[in-house]
Amino acid sequence: MSIETIIAEARARIIWGEPPLEVRDFLISNGVSDLVADAKLKEFLIERNQELRRIGLRNVLIGAVLTIAASITIYLWLPFLGNANYGVGLVGIAGIYGFWKLVRGIVYLVRPQSEPKSMADIEQSDLIE
Repeated sequence: MSIETIIAEARARIIWGEPPLEVRDFLISNGVSDLVADAKLKEFLIERNQELRRIGLRNVLIGAVLTIAASITIYLWLPFLGNANYGVGLVGIAGIYGFWKLVRGIVYLVRPQSEPKSMADIEQSDLIE
């Protein structure tokens, strides 16, 4: 295997959430020097963390909008809640979902390295949630 192929595979492994020490061992066992392996690992981890922060910022914005909109709507509906109102329940669910997205986005912004899943799994679960 060529050095470019080995480095590309190491990048893919980092993107897929493999631990950095395992990727470093992979690079060194395939003939990449310690200095180059450490530099490439740092570069790949920075790239992964930037992508996670981008996802986190999107989650924070979506969560903040949903939470604020649900809170305002429920506050405005409070005087009219004499009867059971299913609309308030739906708005409440939207508010809870927004709060969940907000908290999750903050975690991605503050501590992106704590997420062990692959980028594809994170983006896919982000669409489902």
